[in-house]
Amino acid sequence: MDRTRPASSRIVALALLALGAVSPAPARAEDEESLPDVLPEVIVTAQKFAQSVEQVPVSVGTIDGELMQQSGATNFQDLQTYVGNVSLSISPTGGDFFIRGFGTLSTNAGFEPSVGTVVDGVFYGRSNFLSVFFNDVQRMEVLRGPQGTLFGKNSTAGVFNLVTRAPADRFGFGGELYVADDGERAARPTLNLALGERWSARLVGNFSRDDGQLTNTDLDRPEVDVDQDTLRLRLRYDGGPLRVDLGGFYSEQSLNANNFQLTHVSEPMRVVMQHYDPDFEDRFDFRNSANVPSRGETDFSGANLTVDYKLDGLWDIDSVALTSVSAWARQLLKARDIDGDFSPVPVIRDTLSRPAPFDQYSQEIRLAGHDDSIAGFGAGLDFVLGAYYYDSTFNANDLFQLEDLGAALAYLTAAQAGNPNGNALLRIGGVPLTRLAIPVGRLADLLEPALRPVIGERQAATVTLDQRTSTAALFGQIEYFIIERWALILGGRVGYEHKQGQFSSQAEGALIPLVADQNDFSESRNHSENEFSPKAGIKWQPQTDTNVYLTWTRGYKSGGFNALPLNDKNLEFEPERATSLELGAKARLLQGSMRVSAALFSTDFDNLQVSTFSSGNGAAAPVFLNAASARSRGGELEVHWLTPIPGVAFYGSAGYANAYYTSYPDAPAPATSDQSTQDLSGKTLSNAPKWTAAAIPSFTTILPGGTLMTVALDVLYRSQRYVDVDLAPEKLQPQTTEVNARIVLGSQRGGWTLAFAARNLTHEASTDQVLDEPLAPGNYAAARADRGRVLSANLILDL
Repeated sequence: MDRTRPASSRIVALALLALGAVSPAPARAEDEESLPDVLPEVIVTAQKFAQSVEQVPVSVGTIDGELMQQSGATNFQDLQTYVGNVSLSISPTGGDFFIRGFGTLSTNAGFEPSVGTVVDGVFYGRSNFLSVFFNDVQRMEVLRGPQGTLFGKNSTAGVFNLVTRAPADRFGFGGELYVADDGERAARPTLNLALGERWSARLVGNFSRDDGQLTNTDLDRPEVDVDQDTLRLRLRYDGGPLRVDLGGFYSEQSLNANNFQLTHVSEPMRVVMQHYDPDFEDRFDFRNSANVPSRGETDFSGANLTVDYKLDGLWDIDSVALTSVSAWARQLLKARDIDGDFSPVPVIRDTLSRPAPFDQYSQEIRLAGHDDSIAGFGAGLDFVLGAYYYDSTFNANDLFQLEDLGAALAYLTAAQAGNPNGNALLRIGGVPLTRLAIPVGRLADLLEPALRPVIGERQAATVTLDQRTSTAALFGQIEYFIIERWALILGGRVGYEHKQGQFSSQAEGALIPLVADQNDFSESRNHSENEFSPKAGIKWQPQTDTNVYLTWTRGYKSGGFNALPLNDKNLEFEPERATSLELGAKARLLQGSMRVSAALFSTDFDNLQVSTFSSGNGAAAPVFLNAASARSRGGELEVHWLTPIPGVAFYGSAGYANAYYTSYPDAPAPATSDQSTQDLSGKTLSNAPKWTAAAIPSFTTILPGGTLMTVALDVLYRSQRYVDVDLAPEKLQPQTTEVNARIVLGSQRGGWTLAFAARNLTHEASTDQVLDEPLAPGNYAAARADRGRVLSANLILDL
């Protein structure tokens, strides 16, 4: 796959066709509108009811749906640096979120996220549900810091709150046509229907295809080529005091799933790998080599019902509404293969032994409202009171298999010869191990028939975890203006969670127990926890669109069970808890042409959950363990300004987070170390860049004929960060400064928009994970995060 080729002719063709199809007739003078000089009000639901973003006493970063469409982004990961102190990665088979340096990798099916995922008021227990909702979005909100009071467990780092576009009371159709020179293309149709006086519906589709991010030289196929077929439906009834919103979705997503490439191998290992694939190379580019034809196939489905009923005047309360949110969702992982050694050598293969479902059901009931006083005292009260129930089940089942005995022995021989802590000069009969790797493998192949009665016909292990989780909670929060302009913030959530888990591990053959520390067992366990997530603070609101706040919050992330239990060690991990102090200010200035928000924070984590490979659980199985404690201190700043120069606007954001372990004396050591643990106390957390920043100047003008044109430049910066927990020097991702540019043409009335985008003009290369190659210390595999430079065009219609 040649990513240095010129821009695809498909983009030019699309642009010419689109311009010819949507070029407007010359606008009459009375139809032309002047450019805005006041920023639009941004309404968010960060506190379970609609407020302007300036009124919310939480550090909130927002991106509207128009920017998502016009930026050339094809997934949420492309948008992460637009919001300070945020890192994320979403795929059909997993999702990773980090806010202010804290988060959880989805390397284990038993994981619970540290960042809550909420879409249209529904909490989803797996972050990759977000992949269903990328298009037709009204806005995305990132709530930083613990949000346990209102959003419950698994929001110790924050909440990602997504709001999709609701049905409008009119007939309309449109959507998007997207094409890029890296092979990504998508058709995303929309249909809006007015169904009588009070009913309306919106049907949305996303049909996208991808030629792939990598080229696999061993299998001669593309990798990370995500295909998606998605349909979403929202049906709304608006009957005065009663509003009913019914939604449903179904999505099929798939990809070739070899996303790791070996970026450094020893010379002995290179010899073995090139024996199986002559085109093998160990460098960070857009080529990899793996022998397992890995696939990832996931079906998503769900339905939700939201009922709002206004009860204004109840108990003499000025405005109050009763809300019920019922939801069901399923993620069915139909296929998920892993080439366990990331190489063309047939050594270790991990695959599903049967489809793995995750099902969830949730019910929330709450009262939210406003009153001017409490029994005549005070200057105003906003409140939320509610109850929540959540139930989920999932099944994790994996088959670990030694693919070829001779290849495995050749691999292990080469790994030993290249091991920095082994004896690289070791010789057998005067012959270096480097030269013996392939002959040893061939000898094993010859002897295998004779060895089968001793070692078994197949070298494999089947491991399973069946889990059920039940959670119930009561929550509430108030903002009580004791006197005019000064409010007291109080809130709390109490909850109880129970998990049941059934584990098993069963081996075939004699080698897997030796290689992966596997032992046969079958066991049932129960895990119960009590949750308390309080919040307290004060808020000064001198004007409607200005507030300064100081809050103290606690969050809770549940413990649970490790999936992939090769043995009966480290089956459980304990809950983590976060305590945060935040000082923030928000304001609209300069007659509404500028919006500024800033926050300073200090967050402490106890029993921080860390994803790692534990030698006590087998080198092939990642597990969650509890680190002792960690801390993050820093702040965020966001500015949005319509300058006095007509048409010139600026958006800027910056985030600083110094996230480090305060105590982690038994952290995993690098694979090349002669020690099994190391002391990371005082060291940085992984996946935690200290600095993130975005600067986006733009210029908008009205062309002759009335067409709007916007030219914008995105400068996105992320400082260096380690991308694995052991902080090995080879796992340091250098800083990146990505530059994007776009030209957007469109109707002033919003009927059509044509956006041309160029992403990553600086050709920045980045990875979001680097792992040690299993059983081969000193060899490293990386998962590439960028796609190089990408040119794209997106035609957006709303007719």
